Amino acid sequence: MMTNTQTLSTISNNIANAETIGFKKDITHTAAFGDMLVSRLDSEINPLGNMSLVRIAQENDTIHSQGTIKETGRNLDFAITGSGFFGINTGNGIAYTRNGSFSIDNEGYLVLKDVGRVIGQDGEIYIGTDEFTADSYGNLSINGALIDKIQVYDFEDYNNLEKAGEGLYTGQGAFVNPTPNLIWKALEGSNVDMVEELTNAISATRNLQSCSQVLQMYDVVLSKAVEIGKL
Repeated sequence: MMTNTQTLSTISNNIANAETIGFKKDITHTAAFGDMLVSRLDSEINPLGNMSLVRIAQENDTIHSQGTIKETGRNLDFAITGSGFFGINTGNGIAYTRNGSFSIDNEGYLVLKDVGRVIGQDGEIYIGTDEFTADSYGNLSINGALIDKIQVYDFEDYNNLEKAGEGLYTGQGAFVNPTPNLIWKALEGSNVDMVEELTNAISATRNLQSCSQVLQMYDVVLSKAVEIGKL
């Protein structure tokens, strides 16, 4: 029951973030909580096989597949195709995100609202205006003059990344991708498949209901056993 409850919690979070920019869905993995060796008592022990006593929620994995790219026509929007993350200076270190819905703060820096300033080739990106052009490598130009380049970071192993909330990740081992593939005036949607999530939710709910019914039956058996003991 606890396993199915955690699975439903993961699915619910995926569904709640189906429209969140750059969100990556999670899946809950289960594992056998101990295996019981079934043996036949004979002149010698002949193993018949393994029987799982119960399944438990082992861990959640984030699926980093590509989300749908949506054109917005907004100058401050960027989407990454393929692997990689934008780097954001949060004030407590660099956080990584696929959310490219940027703004310009009061000092003229390119920022991810309420998170921090976007990191470029020369540090935090000072742009000063939203009247600029950009190419697929993240080069930002004003009137033909190169201002800076949006840095796109990547990792050898995404399993080392940790979610930090609000579509942010933290982790060690980041390296700069010198030839990223960015789409200007577009955003990446979540990679949540609503049909798949709803199907999984129905399955987990039915499993939870079945477990609940078995538990009720077990309670009845125990109560009968107590009555027999009294007799």
